[in-house]
Amino acid sequence: MTRTPIYYIVVVMTVVLGMSSCIEPPLHLPGQNLDFVMPQVETEMDVVWDVDVDMETDWYYGWDLKDDSIWGYIGYERPSSYEVHRYYKGDDPKAKHTTDEAFSIRGNRFRRYFQFGYYDMLFYSDIDSKDGTQVLVMHEELDSVTATTTGTRGISRSIVDRSRANDKDGSSAIGLLNQPEIFFGAYPENIFISHDLADYEYDPVENVYIKHLETKLRPLVYIYLVQFILYNNEDGKIKGINGNAALSSMASSTNVNTGHTGNKPALIYFNTRMKKGLTVKGRKSDVIGGKLTTFGLCDNEPYTRSGAKYMGSRAALRNFLYYDLVWKDGQVKTYEFDVTDQCRAQAHGGILTVWVDCDKLTPPDPVNQGTGSLFIPTVEDYDEVFWEIEI
Repeated sequence: MTRTPIYYIVVVMTVVLGMSSCIEPPLHLPGQNLDFVMPQVETEMDVVWDVDVDMETDWYYGWDLKDDSIWGYIGYERPSSYEVHRYYKGDDPKAKHTTDEAFSIRGNRFRRYFQFGYYDMLFYSDIDSKDGTQVLVMHEELDSVTATTTGTRGISRSIVDRSRANDKDGSSAIGLLNQPEIFFGAYPENIFISHDLADYEYDPVENVYIKHLETKLRPLVYIYLVQFILYNNEDGKIKGINGNAALSSMASSTNVNTGHTGNKPALIYFNTRMKKGLTVKGRKSDVIGGKLTTFGLCDNEPYTRSGAKYMGSRAALRNFLYYDLVWKDGQVKTYEFDVTDQCRAQAHGGILTVWVDCDKLTPPDPVNQGTGSLFIPTVEDYDEVFWEIEI
């Protein structure tokens, strides 16, 4: 599993046109001005991968072909196409965006004519939804783009209420949301296209002047691998699972330009599988596992090499994993486990582990059979989600 930053080299290539005479580049002195016709600029994205999660020491569930067929590749995959937004600001680098030129590109190269002056550019990768049911939603404004997801329908409101009760600052989860698809973004600002050849590097092969910029293509959705280690279950008191699980107090949105996550918490629903009879630290155990994608923790900065821990201000928010277990008599009960410290130590993805001693589990209430799971819906029990996008 690869957790990045993903570095992304942007090469701006300016083609010199309309020169009054042919002058060899060595004769151009630094700072000398020439008259250009509209320059042609090319951006070229080079994705560099690094930073791996230790899959040998900390991950016990494994990842077989069936897992791959259900949830896909366990890590981040290289994007193949992008949406590009180009904002021209004229001669003022502090100017607000007044126009938005949007383009779709395949591959890692973008070539268009640019006017002289300042530009901001927003790149984000297209979503490759295998079943065609994309849940990621882009709310586009001139100065920022915010990513959210659709709400999960058919899940009981009671699990949302339980999550709200666990938030000590009284924050209210806006609902239970689908996992966002993985995508990446970069936002280089104040790209200056000048008349001055001293700002460029000459390429004698292509007979063009090239301006090199460097920015970072960041993952805007992070991967958590979640595992529940069930031990002392030799008598089979826990016979299985129904696959339902959710992680609370995760960000319900992210700013695509900056990578900073929103401060409205939500539960993120995900599915799990059980593998029986595995050996974990020399002990026979049943292991429940799954892959969760999320925008990350609320009010948190994007991933950097030096800042991988939680940097947000929502200190009172607690992260709980909710999961269903099926007892040998067929009854289902939802359990919870506080993973706040694990999430903050791995604020941009990683492995979350819950150790479950089956001898200490409180069984379902035998009087109220069939009501133990918080994931069982009724028609009138849907939770409405209202978005308030902060620009």
